[in-house]
Amino acid sequence: MLRATIIEDAIIYKNGNQELVGIGTITLPDVEHKTESITGLGVIEHEEVIPTSFNSMSLSLKFINRCKDVMLGPGNVNLTANAVILVENTETHDQEEQKIVVSMKGKVKKTTGGDLGKATKNETEVELSLTYYKEEIDGMVKHEIDVYNRQAIVNGVDLYGKIKSLLA
Repeated sequence: MLRATIIEDAIIYKNGNQELVGIGTITLPDVEHKTESITGLGVIEHEEVIPTSFNSMSLSLKFINRCKDVMLGPGNVNLTANAVILVENTETHDQEEQKIVVSMKGKVKKTTGGDLGKATKNETEVELSLTYYKEEIDGMVKHEIDVYNRQAIVNGVDLYGKIKSLLA
């Protein structure tokens, strides 16, 4: 069994080839299904998870200081994060690297001003409202959500596959 340990390094690109310099961390979105409360005669109230409907997704980029790369908008922003994760084989105790590619599309929702003071880091944060999110680990799609094109893969399972065939 492989166990993830740390992220060795990562690079963030805008529009596929323009490296964003000065990013300290990114906070990836939560993949959270919408729910609906079910109640009625003879039914104990509970929440029903809707497999193909999701709460809005946000991405946060934390820059170590203010720079021109902080200005991502206006309009659509296309970002790709390439990262290398160090994993351990729990049986052999050997280490190996795995590649993660995260593709995101959205619009800038908020840019914080950060701190301004003598000999301090500014730490500006940019938050994006995402309309597309795809996470691949070693070439296998873990998540892919496209809010405009009825695409929802969660933990490698295509949640829209059967629905698309029924609607055809």
